[in-house]
This record gives sequence, structure tokens and C-alpha cells, in this order.
Amino acid sequence: MYARLTELGSRVLGLFVPEVDAAALEILSCGNYPACWQCSGKCGYNAPCWACCNSNGCPTIVCQC
Repeated sequence: MYARLTELGSRVLGLFVPEVDAAALEILSCGNYPACWQCSGKCGYNAPCWACCNSNGCPTIVCQC
């Protein structure tokens, strides 16, 4: 009986709460940096940038050239 109630509760909860991949919840560390090597291709030098980084790198970089 308990197993059936738990399964029913999980299905009802699934209707209201979306399922989220735990890997997508990794917290980003954002900040301003005085010299970013990622900007050298765009700016021609290691320009200052605003970046959000996690353990996989910096997916969001805005160069300030």
C-alpha cells in the first residue's frame, strides 16, 4: 500500500514540478577580470572582461575592448 501511495504521489508531483538535470544546476561564478586571454582573438590583446565560469570553463564571456 505504501509503495502505491508513493508512486501516485510522485506522478502527481511530476505534473506540477518539472524534472531538472542535476548537471545543469552547477553554480556559475561571475565576475570582472582585468585581463582575459579569451579576448585576445577578438580584441587583439588580453582585454578586461566580464565572465561567468564553472568547473567546465567559462561559457559566458563579454570582452570590454
